[in-house]
Amino acid sequence: MKALEGVPVTAIVLAGGYGRRMGGEKLFLEVNSTPLVLKVLRKVSRFSGEILLSVAPRQTPYVSGMLSGIISQYGLRLVEDRHEGDGPLAGILEGLKQASLGWSFVCGCDMPWISEPVVRTLWRRGEEDADVIVPRIGGYFEPLHAFYGRGCIPAIERAVRSGERKITSFYDLVKVSAVDDEHFSHLPGYKKSFGNLNSRNDLLDPGNAHLFD
Repeated sequence: MKALEGVPVTAIVLAGGYGRRMGGEKLFLEVNSTPLVLKVLRKVSRFSGEILLSVAPRQTPYVSGMLSGIISQYGLRLVEDRHEGDGPLAGILEGLKQASLGWSFVCGCDMPWISEPVVRTLWRRGEEDADVIVPRIGGYFEPLHAFYGRGCIPAIERAVRSGERKITSFYDLVKVSAVDDEHFSHLPGYKKSFGNLNSRNDLLDPGNAHLFD
């Protein structure tokens, strides 16, 4: 089983959003004939022991059919977000509940630039007793490029029940290990690892040309 510094982790890829700015579902948007979600799965498969794809119940039949050929290849499991419409925090909660491993790396299905060296550096720099290991870039958290332990579940449940949608809303209730820019600065272009595609215009941006390689 693949691991980070000897510790196997789950990758939770969030795909339950409506993708309105993309004009529809993001995960099967094709980039050079390859679905966007497949690019992300390839990236996280390099360091994760299992992969969970968090989807809305309405997506399950369609996604199951579209991914039937690669589910076994990546050890992929679909996890239904039972709190559809409550944002990514609810998707993280359901993913953590379904994960078979103690730690999970969480990202979005629209993040094709995830860098394995950046992820491994984040893990190494996190404090051992933390519940969350998250990059803090330019003074701001990157909560959709972070590690969450199972110990976060009660705090996230409490936040979701109270109607919170912001991912960082529960951070005050757990031990957060923030990893700042200085720890990634030796990695060329490290900030790109935290980027995502928000609109079709992003596909036309010359700066994103390497997506089509």
